[in-house]
Amino acid sequence: MSTLRLELLGDLQIRGAGGALATISAKKGQALLAFLAVKPSQRVSREKIAALLWSSTGPDQARQSLRQTLSMLRKELAAIVGEARALLDENDLLGVDETLVSCDAAEFESLAASGSEPALTGAAALYRGDLLDGFYLNEERFDQWVIAERDRLHRMALRIHAQLVEMQTRRGALDEAIGTAQKSLRIDPLQEPVHRTLMRLYLQSGDVVNALQQYEACARLLKRELRIEPDAETKALQREILQLRTRTPSGGTLALDQEDRKKTVLVVEDNVLNRELFNAVLKSAGYGVIVAKDGAEALMIIGRETIDLMLLDVDLPFINGHHLLQAARENGVDVPAIFISGLPGEDVEVRAFEVGAADFIRKPVKNAVLLARVDKVLRES
Repeated sequence: MSTLRLELLGDLQIRGAGGALATISAKKGQALLAFLAVKPSQRVSREKIAALLWSSTGPDQARQSLRQTLSMLRKELAAIVGEARALLDENDLLGVDETLVSCDAAEFESLAASGSEPALTGAAALYRGDLLDGFYLNEERFDQWVIAERDRLHRMALRIHAQLVEMQTRRGALDEAIGTAQKSLRIDPLQEPVHRTLMRLYLQSGDVVNALQQYEACARLLKRELRIEPDAETKALQREILQLRTRTPSGGTLALDQEDRKKTVLVVEDNVLNRELFNAVLKSAGYGVIVAKDGAEALMIIGRETIDLMLLDVDLPFINGHHLLQAARENGVDVPAIFISGLPGEDVEVRAFEVGAADFIRKPVKNAVLLARVDKVLRES
């Protein structure tokens, strides 16, 4: 277990055992320790470190300054970690003992390389801010190194958040995806694609108001910071959301007529997040919605309720979507059905049409596509 913790993502913090803040008095000592800890397995020559931290002086003076800094640094590290030697000196090469020293920037890179959702979630949590935020030595070579590393890790953080949003959205964790996208914008507010992603996530969660507010926030930011307007894709998405809002019962000229508002859709979906999403989107468009979490419950609802359209998942508990539609047909229920499925392959789609599906949509489903298909099937029926 490490006894010295360096937190370099954001403002520099040095912690001893138990998490208590510790102090390294000399700024060059802080810089030397940070440089070695970012890649704790590395061993760097004294000559290179002297040139990095004392680039404005001659070689002899730089080496003398390094010796003095190392002497003071060792004393202060000994006071923090006890008798153990956290700073290694091997054949004129300097490094840190990985068993005693841990660093958030090194852990961040390791987790990012893993690529799994739990690892990326851990990496995102570590990213408090840019590397050594606000830390400068006024030594050209060191400051150039900081700027380059800061930019590299900054871009890595944005990629991590983008990957996380995609993973969370794919498994239907919309609230998590929204939170991750918001954190990505805190890292870099000028990411217009992320503003669009947030607009879509709000729309998928049925929150039209926040989707439109996100567009307004994006437009104001771009105008203030870059003196530009949102691009064509962002404006098109805003128009799509505005059209969706006007289809609600309180909407304007594009609202559904009274007969369409009375149409009732049975949503049969075992995933609670997808079920709530479809429910919110359909209700926002003026449809009546009844939900069922499995095929057996859906059959009971069909027997006692007036249904105009069924929206069926295929992979359902107890009775799958294909068998559910077959059973409904055998019982004389001739309600049109749209299958929605994320199962791979063509067989699941072919089978849906064989049992009488009116349409088939693959997950993930875009709200505008869902509403267009529902409207088309209802009008044709």
